[in-house]
Amino acid sequence: MPTRIISHRGEVMFSSLVEVLWTARYDYQPDWRLARHKHEYFQMIYFISGAGRISLGDRNYDISPGQLLLVKPNCLHSLIPFSLLKTLDIKFLVPGRDLRRLLMAADALHDQSEPMIADLFERIRREGEGRRHLYRELCNIFLSELLVLYLRTGKAREEIEQAHPLERKLSGDWIVQQTAQFIQEHLAEDCSLTQIARIIGRSDRHVRQHFKEAMGVSPRRYLMQCRIQKAQELIEYSNYSFKEIADKVGFKTVHHFTRAFHEICNETPGAWRRKFQSGICKDVNINLQFVNTNWTVHSNSLQ
Repeated sequence: MPTRIISHRGEVMFSSLVEVLWTARYDYQPDWRLARHKHEYFQMIYFISGAGRISLGDRNYDISPGQLLLVKPNCLHSLIPFSLLKTLDIKFLVPGRDLRRLLMAADALHDQSEPMIADLFERIRREGEGRRHLYRELCNIFLSELLVLYLRTGKAREEIEQAHPLERKLSGDWIVQQTAQFIQEHLAEDCSLTQIARIIGRSDRHVRQHFKEAMGVSPRRYLMQCRIQKAQELIEYSNYSFKEIADKVGFKTVHHFTRAFHEICNETPGAWRRKFQSGICKDVNINLQFVNTNWTVHSNSLQ
């Protein structure tokens, strides 16, 4: 969510409402604990699988897969896993006063049904590892999108909608939204453009042209991209075989799935899984000056 472009030592830089400091993926073992601590920056944790309990201030929350946690500055917090607990983690600053106010008023923990959540975490991590030109600015943009999705639910949503009622009514394109929603909800099925057009009440040709003009890809290509994105998540966060994953995302054979995966990702499903596993518990500093403190301890070290 960049606000302007400025010159800094001869480079083009973006002024942002947020600043990503650090990110990582963690698999908390059942005998680990996150000791009670606090810090001056925000932290957001997405729980992929497993169960546990988080303590925030004087309140305790049972956590489960699909939940997103916002830890606010100077809030004492700790974590106890009940099983192998897989998480995506990010630490960040919010210089923008309006956005900071909304985040401070938001609920600390709630369910997130948006399929983009894990993908945004991963995009930030990949940019941080690659450190290509303007990677920090791109990380800030991804974080801004993540925070907007977070603020659409919980207490802060009413304040946002009251402040921008016209923007809420006019946001999005109805035909594109309906088409994309149908594809996302039926990606494992043999859904056709004719089915989508019939539900929307438009012709096949009209839906195809309108969708491609708005999204830059045809509905069929978008379906393929959604299937591969879901497959990426299953490869990364489950123990399913590639044959099982292929079936769950709508491919009739594992050969067809592997070929489509390589076409879109430029690597095989096996290479994707190996790359993901090599990054677990690996700190990725987005701000190279940031020093991360690891508060994770083993249970036997507390005895």
